[in-house]
Amino acid sequence: DDLEREVAIYKLTLSCVADGRSRLELAGEPFLRPKDFFCEMIKSDAHMAKVKDELIFQQKKMDAFEKRKERQQQLKFAKAVQAEKQKQKIQRKKEAVKKIEDFRKQGAGASKRLGLDESEPSISSTKKKKSPSKKRQALDKKWGFGGKKSGKKRNDAKSINDLSDFRPTRGKSTAKGSRGTFSSVKDNNNSPGNNKKKSPKQRRIF
Repeated sequence: DDLEREVAIYKLTLSCVADGRSRLELAGEPFLRPKDFFCEMIKSDAHMAKVKDELIFQQKKMDAFEKRKERQQQLKFAKAVQAEKQKQKIQRKKEAVKKIEDFRKQGAGASKRLGLDESEPSISSTKKKKSPSKKRQALDKKWGFGGKKSGKKRNDAKSINDLSDFRPTRGKSTAKGSRGTFSSVKDNNNSPGNNKKKSPKQRRIF
């Protein structure tokens, strides 16, 4: 196994370094780097700047991914909360409609179940009736309060047999020679213009 092999090499190297350090201390040889030691790096500064920029870019990319993932989770949670609120609103509306329907079916007894006080006067009972004005009172005194108006002009057996108001000449003009009378209309029918219209057209022969 590669992992076990790497761990074995690491442990062996660590033990060898510890053994060598102890031997150097016994021999009195320096093995630590002095404070004023300057060592030039193998890789150039330009190359290390590129490596740094790449690491910064990767870090920003990971941060953007995490933010986008968190925003998506928040959006899903907000949608779930909104759906739950809408569901509760619909449920409350259904319950209210059901209570109203039960109240209409059961009548006055439903007020107890809904927690209403039947001893309190209703709006219609507490509303005072407005008294008629003086003008209305005078008209009622003179003409009465009216009466049944539907079916007032409907015929019955008595009204059909009653011919007291029947006049044969109603709506017809008299023959007194006045303008627009029956006689004048009759005379106008025999005018020359009407006779000419009625006669056939004469053709001119050349």
